[in-house]
Amino acid sequence: MKVLNEYEVVQNPALGALLLYTFVSEYFMTKDEGPTLPHLMLVLPILLNKDFVEKIYKRNKKGGLYNALNDDMTLFIGVQNRMQSMSDLTFRSINLCLSANVVVLVKDKYKFLPLRNKVPYYKHNEDIHKMLAAAKRLGYWFATNELNQLCALLKVRF
Repeated sequence: MKVLNEYEVVQNPALGALLLYTFVSEYFMTKDEGPTLPHLMLVLPILLNKDFVEKIYKRNKKGGLYNALNDDMTLFIGVQNRMQSMSDLTFRSINLCLSANVVVLVKDKYKFLPLRNKVPYYKHNEDIHKMLAAAKRLGYWFATNELNQLCALLKVRF
């Protein structure tokens, strides 16, 4: 039997799938279209960073991304490296979303759409509640900005 370390317990595909589903739902509700794979590749490296979640989960949606960057320029440092190192977790989480039928990939448009209306609410676990709130904000912010702008702000490239 394999012994799991703390990293594997916290950063697992089930939690990743829940965060991705929440992100996709908010993105879709905001823009009336789904995010693409590059959008999803950025989600977990950002949301599995405790400092980021603590600083943005209560922020306003409108203007919140730019305000967060103005308040703390170090907020998005290392996203490129984390995105590359967490790509396996992101792909496993996407696979779980697709397998559980909570998200579907529209193949001709290469966009992910939510298949359920309601995002689960976790009142018993404060950390997950904060992460879900941060995922909603991130979904809104990504939907209201172009991908090339996001890449420039986050200093990432594909």
